[in-house]
Amino acid sequence: MDPDQRIKDIKEVSIAIDDWDDIFSDFDPRPLGERALSEDFIAELKKRYRETRKGTFLVNIFAPISLKDEKSEKVVAQRLKKYFRHRFLQRQKEINRIRLKGGIYVSIGIVFLGFLTLATYFRYFSDLTIELLGIILMPLGWFGVWEGFSKIVDTSPIFIHEEILFDKLSKGQFKFLYIEPGGTQDQGKQK
Repeated sequence: MDPDQRIKDIKEVSIAIDDWDDIFSDFDPRPLGERALSEDFIAELKKRYRETRKGTFLVNIFAPISLKDEKSEKVVAQRLKKYFRHRFLQRQKEINRIRLKGGIYVSIGIVFLGFLTLATYFRYFSDLTIELLGIILMPLGWFGVWEGFSKIVDTSPIFIHEEILFDKLSKGQFKFLYIEPGGTQDQGKQK
């Protein structure tokens, strides 16, 4: 692969924090490895993702030098990746559930239409009964088929967008960069 193309495929997102509470919920008193992530932090990553959309993610987290602690960096990076992997799997499960539901709708629709067709062809019932069944089963059958295909083919774009986002973030790199009070920058490590 061309090195220039690889560089173009890496999308950097930079976020500045003042404290670990900017990444994690400040209402959660548990240790960093167990704390819930801040909804504001997640919303900001989603917003930045919409801006860059393609490529590998590199999240630069700018923090005050007072937060510099390699152990905390490692815990935070692992916690973020674990969280995003969990959210990715949740979205994937929801999408599969919607598509399965669509398959069930299609199957039921085909059963209704098939039953009506066979009942009409083999004259299992009187003409009046077949007409009454047609009034009920025909719309239900077609509704099941079309609604089911709609669920299978046109799954919620929001779910698919979030599934891709969470997958990229779970595989992304988190780099901590520290800013000294005077504004100089101390390079951190990528996690």
